Amino acid sequence: MTSQYDADAIVVGSGFGGAVAAARLAQAGFSVIVLERGRRWGLGEFPRASKLDDGWLWELDRGLYDIRWLDSMASVQAAGWGGGSLVYANVFARPFEETLDHRWPDHLRRKELDPYYDLAAHMMGVGPVGDDPRTGKTPPRTQLLEQLLAHSDKAEATVRPNLAVTFGDPDTWRPNVHGAQRRGCAFVGECVIGCNHGAKNTLDHTYLTAAENAGARAVTDAQVQRIEPRDNGYTVFTSTPSDPDAPRREWSAPRVVLAAGAVATNELLLRSRDIHGTLPRLSRSLGHGFSGNGDFLTLAELRGDREDMTTGPTITTNTVLDVPEGRRPVWYQVQDGAFPPPLNDLLDSLLPARKARDWWRRRVRGTNPRQTFAVLAMGKDSGKGRLRLDAGGDATLAWDNRWQAALYRSQVRVGPAVAKLLDARLYNPFTWSVLRRTITVHPLGGVRPGPDPATSVADEAGEVHGYPGLFVMDGSVLPAATGVNPSATILAASERAIETVIHRSGQPEWRAPEWDAVVPAPVPEDAAFTSQSKLRNATKGDGLVFQERMTTGRGKHPRVVLTLKAEIPGMDPFLADQAHTVPMRGSIDVEDVATRAPIAGTLSLFPRGRHEAMSYALDFHDDEGNAWQLTGTKTVRSRNPVELLTGLTHLRTEITPLDPGTGESRRLVLTIGAADLVRLGTSISGKGFTLTRRLRASARFASFFAGSALRRRSPAPTDGPRTTTSPGKGPSSRR
Repeated sequence: MTSQYDADAIVVGSGFGGAVAAARLAQAGFSVIVLERGRRWGLGEFPRASKLDDGWLWELDRGLYDIRWLDSMASVQAAGWGGGSLVYANVFARPFEETLDHRWPDHLRRKELDPYYDLAAHMMGVGPVGDDPRTGKTPPRTQLLEQLLAHSDKAEATVRPNLAVTFGDPDTWRPNVHGAQRRGCAFVGECVIGCNHGAKNTLDHTYLTAAENAGARAVTDAQVQRIEPRDNGYTVFTSTPSDPDAPRREWSAPRVVLAAGAVATNELLLRSRDIHGTLPRLSRSLGHGFSGNGDFLTLAELRGDREDMTTGPTITTNTVLDVPEGRRPVWYQVQDGAFPPPLNDLLDSLLPARKARDWWRRRVRGTNPRQTFAVLAMGKDSGKGRLRLDAGGDATLAWDNRWQAALYRSQVRVGPAVAKLLDARLYNPFTWSVLRRTITVHPLGGVRPGPDPATSVADEAGEVHGYPGLFVMDGSVLPAATGVNPSATILAASERAIETVIHRSGQPEWRAPEWDAVVPAPVPEDAAFTSQSKLRNATKGDGLVFQERMTTGRGKHPRVVLTLKAEIPGMDPFLADQAHTVPMRGSIDVEDVATRAPIAGTLSLFPRGRHEAMSYALDFHDDEGNAWQLTGTKTVRSRNPVELLTGLTHLRTEITPLDPGTGESRRLVLTIGAADLVRLGTSISGKGFTLTRRLRASARFASFFAGSALRRRSPAPTDGPRTTTSPGKGPSSRR
């Protein structure tokens, strides 16, 4: 560094991108100054009193939360050394590759970033929630959410995400890999209002500790107001939030990394281009492509006498949903969220008639605040917002909610379903229910990456087009919603970007010193995404169920009663299947062989290229445990209504032991009686999430069945049941 500069690099902001940039530049031997507008929050200093001037709001007393109303959306961010990590919910999650669209360039996709995700996971010390050290049990809220879908086809959708939290003995301090003292989580559920216990692995105890260990200089209470190119570098002008009358300060360096968060970084660049005129060549695409990450929040208030829902880290479970809305799938996540009692007390103090509301809640509704928790959703919104400046030079947002109506509609529908399953009341915030304005805690975009200045603002290293040495490394450079908590992606993208910057600066072989200790981190959300992707493909077009009962005629021996439930997972794959395979299960009574024995197999319903109308292949075990197979066919020989009905209600069957030494085969005819036929018709039911989709599935099945039955005509029958063919297999044999 020459004497004309204050440092080799200035980093603006100490959040997820800035902390990475500061640590790596310092470790690579650069002198670094980190400018942070907020304060250092020490142990026990985070606000807890139920009054706003206790350090809650930035606007009041340089407090913890900065709430920005961007016209059509509100953005909530943190102020302090460590940025958003001070109040985020600790979740370290990677987006599913299948959900990333064309806007995501190669350098931000999983194949390229996975090693950097592993590096970031090592730096942040991540792992899933375990048992509460005070009780030795899983937190009640975790149990509740894990049981919610446990007995459904979406059981694999719920996982415990990796959390940047130290778990273990809550009373013992021990150094982490950076030398910062941490102790085990106390499970008080206060992560999002600042951890006063010392268990949360925030950036000030991870990356920023590494940065300061390597010589980076922290300057707090310094808010950047302006950037100017000067002397082959840049001068950054700052004010002092704690003293508005203090003189403006200037800082200079050949490299400046902007990492103030998506709103502030875009705002600073827009002012530099459009008001100050110091960066006039900035791309006209600046501010375009803003996203709220599909954030949506609902409160769940459990009824009755329930356990404490505020214990544990803020978020302990993550449920991935892949729901069809119209003609396209809607991906999003639903997470539980502890509602901290101090925050509840603060909100209570701000609303009128507190005593009356307490009486109503306790006596009439029978609930208490510790039975309330948040249901947090995030998904793929349009990412088509545009940040621009209002008349006062502050950021405002042009945002059209109509594009992501499918996402919001699907997220809102989750509420009643969850409420029914949990026996809870769910409430949307008034900002949505009344104002139709969303709130995001994950603002992203506005500094689109790419090689062309006409359509992008910065290159793959975050270097701003037209301004060498000026970089952006925060959520601004993510081109669209991640669909998951984005902090891990910001960390990984920043790791890759700053490594590229250091390589370009004359150290082509440099690598982070922690690489040798990195091991691949588990990615629990991938299993959830994969399972739901498979489920969506299997259930495309929505499913359908029906039941049928067939028996031998009165006085016929052996007496057989076959009761089956058919379940078509999805009409689209069913109709595309040549054999039109339907999974079947139920029970069978066979005189002198089996009593209400479970039976399962498949029905091939009007298979293409074959004469039979229906072909059954089912397996069961007799009362002695021996295996048997039931095969049979229904045939249609005429469109005459009587013969058509007869063909569809008579099953010519053979029941065969799979081990010939355990019994004799039986050939017989099972029929559907008049009463059972009525019950079959009334049992047909669609399985879609909404009534419209259920009716559509039923109508498609009815159309398929009627059309196939009228077109089907089989050759004259032969003596005894014909050899049947299982779907996708050869002649009937052991399956």
